[in-house]
Amino acid sequence: MAKQEEQKEVEEKYMILQLIAGQLQEMQKQLESLEAKSGEIVGLKNSLSRLSGTKINSKSYSSLGLGTFVESEIKNTGNVLVNVGAGVLVKKTTTEADELASMQLAQMDDVAQRLTQNIAAMTARAQELESEIQGLLKE
Repeated sequence: MAKQEEQKEVEEKYMILQLIAGQLQEMQKQLESLEAKSGEIVGLKNSLSRLSGTKINSKSYSSLGLGTFVESEIKNTGNVLVNVGAGVLVKKTTTEADELASMQLAQMDDVAQRLTQNIAAMTARAQELESEIQGLLKE
């Protein structure tokens, strides 16, 4: 193969390698985001479990957002309001809310598993490209 063609092939493979590196970085961010969201769901499940064991009229603190809380009283431990999107709240039993959280957790775990598999496949392809580039540079 002519030197010029080899150089062009090295450059093309290097560009592909750079694209894969960018995609890998983005997928890693997505995986980290999924793991954080899964942690939030596990925390929700723990809170729902604790709520069912809470006595009626117990004092509590309710979050107003951004780390701000207000003292409140628990009036009902059997039902919660669940945001189903677009600011719409739906009354659910704590059992239903827990089941919904479990379903979301399972879906996230499935997505995380597929993402991990894609990361592994792309990493293997990047390693192949690096070897090919090294081989071409040695010639």
